[in-house]
Formats: sequence, structure tokens, C-alpha cells
Amino acid sequence: MKEFFKMFGAVLLAFVVVSLLPLLILFAAIGSMDSETVIVEPNSVLTINLDESIYDSPRMPSLSMGGSSSFEMVSSLSLLKVSEALEAAATDENIEAIYLHFTGTGMIEGTAQIEELRGLLENFKERSGKPIIAYNETYSQGTYWLASVADELYLHPQGGLDWRGLASQVLFYKGAIDKLGVDVQIVRHGTYKSAVEPYMLTEMSPANRRQTEAMVNSMWSAILTDIAASREVAAEKLQRYAAELTISSPAAAVECGLVDALKYEDEVVARLEEITENDELTEITLGEYSTTIVPTKISRNKVAIIYADGQIIDGEGGEGIVGGATTAEQIRRAREDKGVKAVVLRVNSPGGSALASDVMWRELKLLGEEKPLVVSMSNYAASGGYYISAPAAHIVANRTTLTGSIGVFGLIVSGKDVLEDKLGISVDVAKTAPHADMGTMFRPLSSTEMAFMQRSVEDVYTTFVGRVAEGREMKPEYVNSIGEGRVWSGVDAKEIGLVNEFGGLARAVEIAAAKAELGDDWRLVEILEEENEFSALLNSLFMARAPKLSGQMSAAAKELEQVGRAIENGSSVQARMPYHITIY
Repeated sequence: MKEFFKMFGAVLLAFVVVSLLPLLILFAAIGSMDSETVIVEPNSVLTINLDESIYDSPRMPSLSMGGSSSFEMVSSLSLLKVSEALEAAATDENIEAIYLHFTGTGMIEGTAQIEELRGLLENFKERSGKPIIAYNETYSQGTYWLASVADELYLHPQGGLDWRGLASQVLFYKGAIDKLGVDVQIVRHGTYKSAVEPYMLTEMSPANRRQTEAMVNSMWSAILTDIAASREVAAEKLQRYAAELTISSPAAAVECGLVDALKYEDEVVARLEEITENDELTEITLGEYSTTIVPTKISRNKVAIIYADGQIIDGEGGEGIVGGATTAEQIRRAREDKGVKAVVLRVNSPGGSALASDVMWRELKLLGEEKPLVVSMSNYAASGGYYISAPAAHIVANRTTLTGSIGVFGLIVSGKDVLEDKLGISVDVAKTAPHADMGTMFRPLSSTEMAFMQRSVEDVYTTFVGRVAEGREMKPEYVNSIGEGRVWSGVDAKEIGLVNEFGGLARAVEIAAAKAELGDDWRLVEILEEENEFSALLNSLFMARAPKLSGQMSAAAKELEQVGRAIENGSSVQARMPYHITIY
């Protein structure tokens, strides 16, 4: 017994140490953060180096593995803060130029956000006349698209520029499901509702292939258009360079006009010193500069931003998760606040729970009846993300936004065979009615129960179509024709009427203020989830990131996360788009 308690004590101590280790690391990282007041010195260069991650909505700092295999704190910036910083920098006499040099461990969350940041940089150039200089050892296609906005674009002499076109890969689990003996039953409405295909097929259906190819081609066309305009290289040539893998060396990138010259970092620094007329380069990072921005507008009139950022779930939400109850409460607060004259709903969601989507839809409809409601779409506003967008008076999206996916599905997973055959576990049940245990993982649905689920899906789909038809002032028959679960790019969504115009968050705010007829007498506020300091600390703790995966491993991790959520939701009816697209 004595040995038992010694062993128990050792295990308990180990558990406590392991549990507290992330917290200790977090406190150490927070303690090491510089709290000094940031001063913008004359002749400074504003450097965007991704020392901080750029997200749609405000996020807590997170832990990441640094280059020396040690943890470091990665701060975050919302696109709103980035927009405010770049707007201020355009008229700041102390800022002489912007330097794009992506060396940090942060990230830009998605394709439409890259497009939006690129637009903000273009606006900076037009308003200020100040130069943007870009330099990197290597460019991915995404970072090159962003950097191509620069007046001068440089590459390391031994570096690289990835230029091969876009691809969208989908993981299929049907083979693994069959080998495991798991039974997956599917109900859906929509020829294109392909979120369920990985569980029933081993490759894309013809319909899904058509929509996926249309989306990546639309996104690629937007990228080519931007780069062709900035670099004065015909889009047809850029396409040929990708198809023939022409950019095989730094010299080829210069020869083809994708970069201006090959330089080492010290040579680029010397160029920036020349521009700023400084003997020594004075830099301030985007994150540091954003802390110097002081709101100047004082007004009782408020334009409020509400974020729907992440997968939609029932009940309470959190960082990167849209909780139906949580977000509905925020919408209600905006509606009841007499000082809020207009609202912008910023949507960055592939969808999720149909019930939670309808909970939010009701609050948004009530709000829209009293105040102007404008939707700003980011990377995704699909399925449930479009459901909650439908009540808006005006919808603004980026060209590379993925939206639509007006369709519904249900996924029922049964592990009866694998439990019995692999583990020797059997289940028996006593019930008061034939279908009392419907939807459990211990047996598949009967034909009667499948018909019941199909009716539920059809009812939700009919409601979904009706919500969109009402909000967009369309006939239900037309909504159904562009629905069926099909995902559209922002370009195509505008053409078919799901989106009003192209633009980012700043444009949506401008429209909301105009619809409320506020003139210049208004200020911008964010309506966020209310949390105390302790819960904020816990959020930061549990959002602490392990060393980042790269490339296809990261994409696979996202896919598996979607699988887990689909299984977790069980037999609940879902309005969720099938995949994420990442530009490498």
C-alpha cells in the first residue's frame, strides 16, 4: 500500500507539473513582453514582417515555437487595427516608407485577407505617395501576391519564388471508414453539397469538381489580374510561367519581370536608408505602430462591428468559434444600444449548426428592421455564414471570398460493427418507443429514421432558401437554382446577386455610416464577447499553439479538425461548406 501511494503521488505530481507548464510558460512570455511606450521617430520605415499574426477579429496573444526551438509570444492584430494603422501612416510625417519583409512567425489567416491587406497597401500608396519596398529570401505565391503591390520588389540572390498555380486538394476517408468497419449514413439536400463526399466517395463527384475548378480558376484570375497590373506583366505570360514552371531560379524571376533585382538584405537596408535620408535605418513594426494610434473621433453616434469569425456552433462561442447564443446576445446589445446607429457584421465562417445560424438570423433581422445592417465578408461566408448574412441591406465581399453554399446535410456515424468485431463490445438497450435510441453511435438508422432525417434536412433547406430569398429580394426558385450547396467565389457571387459589391471592412463601414446618414459625426466601436480577465487568461492558455505545421501537413490537420467536428455534431443538421483553401 505504501508503494502504491508513492506511485500515486509521483503520477499526481507529474500530472500537476505537465498541466501547469503551459501556464508557467505563458506567464514567463507575458512577463518578457516589452511594455515601454512606443515613439515614432522622424524618418522611420513602417515594417510589415509578420511578427504578429493578422486575423479577422481581435485575438489573444499565442505561444509559438521560435527558430531556436524556444517558445515565444506571438501577438495578433485584427484587420481593423491594420487598416487604422495604414490609414494613419499615410499622413504621418514621421513615416517615410513601408518595408515588406516577412520574417516573423506570425501568419495572415486567409486568401481574402491577403487581398484585403493588399488593397489597404494600394490605398496607402495612392493617398500618401510614399514608396513600398519589398524584400524576402523566398516568396510563396501568397506572399508574392501581397508583395507585388510594392514599388520596388527584391529577392535574395540565392532565394526562391514559388510560381506554379493554385490547387485545391480534398482528403477522402471512405477507404479508412470501410477498413475500420464504421458505418456512416448521410442525408443532404444539394447536388453540390460536397461536405459529405469525403465520407461516401474516394474522389470528387463531377459536380464538386466543376465547382472546385471554377473557384480556384476565379481566385487565380484575381491574383493574376493584380500582379499583372502592378508588375506590368501580361496575365497570359504569368499563366504560362506557372504552367511551364519557368521561375526555376532567382535570375529567371528577374528576367520574367516578377522581381526588380536580386539583392542581399544589407543592400535593401541601404536602399531604405537612401529613401529616408538616414545614416542608420529606423524601423517600427506594424504591431508597434498600431499601439500609437489614438482614436480622434468623439461622437455619441456609433457604427458597431460584430464579428462572426469561425465555425458556427450551438450555445456559447469563443476565440475562433461562433456561438449562436453568444453572437445573438452581441447583436441584441447593438440593437438595444440607442447610440449605435448602424452595424457591420464581419463574417469569416464556413458555416456549421443550422439551428445556431437561425438563432443569429432572427436577431439580425430584428436589428436590420431598426438600423442599417451591412455585411463584410472575409475568407468565407458560406453555408451558415451566408445564412446569417442574408438579412443585410448590403453585402460587401472580396473577389476571393468563398460564399453561397446554400445547402444542408446531416451525418450519422455508427460504430456498432467496429465495437463488436474489433473490441468485442456489444450494446443492448431498453426503450419506450421504437426510435428512442435513434442517432446513437451504437446502431445505424433504419429506413424510417433515415426518411425522418431527410425530411428534417429538406425543411431546413426550404427555410434557408426562404431566408435568402427574403433578404436578397429574390424568388425562391432562383435561389434554389444558385443554391443546391454550390460554393461561389466573390466574383461569381456578385454576378448572380449574392453580393452587392467588392471591398473590405473599411468599405462596409463607410456604407453603414452613409446608410445611417451620419455624415462625419460618428465613431467606430467593436462589440465583443464580455469576459473577465481570468477567463481571458485561460483562453490564451488553451489557445497556446504548438510548433506550427507547414504546407500540406497543416492542410491535413485542418481537414482532420473538420472531421472531428462533423462527428462531434453527430446527427444535427449542418449548413457548412466542404473545405478550406490555402495559397502556398
